[in-house]
Amino acid sequence: MTRIVGTYKILPEDPEIKPAVIKERVIKALPEDMKVTASGERPIAFGLVALVVDINFEEKDGLQDHLEEVLEKIEGVSEIEALQLFRL
Repeated sequence: MTRIVGTYKILPEDPEIKPAVIKERVIKALPEDMKVTASGERPIAFGLVALVVDINFEEKDGLQDHLEEVLEKIEGVSEIEALQLFRL
């Protein structure tokens, strides 16, 4: 079974929402077979800080789309962007 690591930039709805809070919500929202393997912060502008996470998941049709839907529905998230995907 091949695994994928996707790096996603996640923007909060408000500069008051800290990346650590978004990260906790991401970890709780992910299905069991997906895991956050790394994370960091990226300043954007005017106090807005994006969360950048690496998420490990199985290579399977439709799973990346499902992951992105899960991320977009997290409370406090305004938008997500897939920065890179690679196979392990």
